[in-house]
Amino acid sequence: MTIEKMGKIYCVRENRASWTLTAEAGSITVSYNVPKADCPTLDALREYVAESALF
Repeated sequence: MTIEKMGKIYCVRENRASWTLTAEAGSITVSYNVPKADCPTLDALREYVAESALF
């Protein structure tokens, strides 16, 4: 699964209690962990990424 925002592509992995998003910035891989308590569904996660300045 992937989420795209402003030209960056985030690979999404679903864990039991969280979502892990990874993206590459040059030769560095950045990883974000979002608890499912904040975003219980993939659609909620997509909305969170779209609205957040973190991504």
